[in-house]
Amino acid sequence: MNPHEFDKIIDLATSREVSASHFYARLARRAKNRAVQELFDSLAKEELDHQSLLTGLKAEPLLHATFAPSVDYHIAESELRPEISDDMPPRDAVALAMKKEQQAVEFYRGLAKAAKADDVRSLFENLMNMELGHKTKLEALFVDVGFPEVF
Repeated sequence: MNPHEFDKIIDLATSREVSASHFYARLARRAKNRAVQELFDSLAKEELDHQSLLTGLKAEPLLHATFAPSVDYHIAESELRPEISDDMPPRDAVALAMKKEQQAVEFYRGLAKAAKADDVRSLFENLMNMELGHKTKLEALFVDVGFPEVF
């Protein structure tokens, strides 16, 4: 992959991370429920951490960040995307976040499948794995929040 192509891919991924961070920060400011605010604030920060990682990767491409694939529980795929509201319950907030991460996984998966060069495919697969890690964490949280056990 030539340096220009690499930079374009990293710029695309970085802009998606910034956009996701703004999305979560906006939701955190709107939320009335403290737990929901904290969840979205945490996600906004994690997206900025991803942005920093990608910026570092662009500056030092030889660092070649790799992300191990996470288990995909496919919980997000079975849930409907809840409507955004100021008073959304924690279950809906987590469901919304995991749906957003599912979209990111699918975006990079599609780009990886369409890539002709192995190194480009590998880069998109690593970005997909980065997002899949987020999705997996949110799906585990969703199971805890969305389906509390009653004894």
